[in-house]
Amino acid sequence: MLDLIVFIKHSGINVREDNFRDTIHSFVEKNKDQDFKFYIVTDPALESSVLGTIKSLRLDTAILDLKTTQNSWAYDFNVFLDAHKNDSKWLLISHDDVVFETDNYFSKIKERVGDSIESIGWITSTSEYYYKHEGKLVTDTFRPGFHLDHHMWGKGMWQLSSGELTKIQYPPSPVKIHGPMSAIMLITMDSMKKIGYCEDWTRYTMLIDEDWSLTSLKNNLWNIWVPDVHHLHPNRRHLRKANNRWEKEAHAGIEKKWGFDIGNSVVNGWKQGISIPIEHLRQRYAGTNIPWSSYRNSYDWDFL
Repeated sequence: MLDLIVFIKHSGINVREDNFRDTIHSFVEKNKDQDFKFYIVTDPALESSVLGTIKSLRLDTAILDLKTTQNSWAYDFNVFLDAHKNDSKWLLISHDDVVFETDNYFSKIKERVGDSIESIGWITSTSEYYYKHEGKLVTDTFRPGFHLDHHMWGKGMWQLSSGELTKIQYPPSPVKIHGPMSAIMLITMDSMKKIGYCEDWTRYTMLIDEDWSLTSLKNNLWNIWVPDVHHLHPNRRHLRKANNRWEKEAHAGIEKKWGFDIGNSVVNGWKQGISIPIEHLRQRYAGTNIPWSSYRNSYDWDFL
């Protein structure tokens, strides 16, 4: 059994060979002496490019499988899960435009979460891209949840809650979060089995992170942020051809499944970013971890 499988789908309108190369190369460089393999899914038209990158980096033995399909992200992930859910202890889901920055990335995360692992669902690390590279009070590391300060989304939550780029305040150790965004989602295979398949709502990853985060919390698992382990995302954002797509379909899927929609508090006028009264959420999902964020500000650290 492997320690880790890294699942990457290299596909879509924003696909770039240099981004993909940076993703797999940086992971290998920052995780030396780790027992892992990549499971890669790509478009048929990109297969030769992917094979060329793997060959040039001499990573042939690091590839568990390379699939070429034209299916949705969810479909391809669910095929992977059926085939390999018993083949590793851990799973890392990564976008193809991530740069891993911390030495011994995987082992440091495992060290930080320690003996609490059975109570944990999703884990993510820190991306400082927007506030270090674009000077914006934005983090794309976490889903905003139902925090009391949800109205500050895009202007300063969590470590950016001071509202000033010169006063970023990190928690000193891992903390609970509502859930991670889909760029980096690390989980044990045992917890992945509890959470289950990816909902096949759109062609790509729109709001699958929200759905999976809610499912983790519903199973009374805690989603965790490890602040002192770092990745960079998105890579080469200025060269993207498109931003969010299939938002309407993804929001419809969330509302049908969970009984509410989620979104920007200021734009929608929703208290704490939810389309139903927050009291209804607390009642409907009492006894689970789902309402946890609704009682606190994002920067009121709840340590692991």
